[in-house]
Amino acid sequence: MSDEDIKRRQQYIEIWSKAVDTQMHFNDMCAKSRQLGLAFVTAALGIGVILLADKKGFSVNITIFEKPLQIHVTVILILSSTLALFAVRQLDLNVYHKMLRGAVTFGEDFEENYMKEIFQLDKGMTQSISHFSRYTDASCSKDSNGKYTYSGTDKQTALDKVKSFYFTAIVFLILSALFLFLVQNKNIFGL
Repeated sequence: MSDEDIKRRQQYIEIWSKAVDTQMHFNDMCAKSRQLGLAFVTAALGIGVILLADKKGFSVNITIFEKPLQIHVTVILILSSTLALFAVRQLDLNVYHKMLRGAVTFGEDFEENYMKEIFQLDKGMTQSISHFSRYTDASCSKDSNGKYTYSGTDKQTALDKVKSFYFTAIVFLILSALFLFLVQNKNIFGL
């Protein structure tokens, strides 16, 4: 192997290493945004539980269609945390997740077109992680030459999984607020 080949391979490895660092950075940003949203939800729910347990009547009284309704501050806290979580979702999915996907796509492309000649693998690290992330039935096995063969047919992208997480969390919060509102006003609604 010539000095030029060695130098080129070292450059490939440096580029690949930077690509992996970039993927890790954007993944960290996604995780931090989710942590921020969940911390806000947890704080709001914690305050709400304390206010509900205090039984001092932390409620707002309003009249709608000549019916006196009570809205406990906890309902307002839950709904505001739902809005905050939705805002975090927008930031996560429309900014950080897109940048992560770009970094991953670059990493996959680079591994496919440059790193394979160095390591002679079926998939590079980014490609392998993507495979196991994208297929719920992902697996790999060694062929007769000792190389790994990847398989999977049930595709579900990380984006689909993250959207499902946010959808479930937001629906749970809205239903919790609605349940608390109905329980607090059970006499009016005939419950």
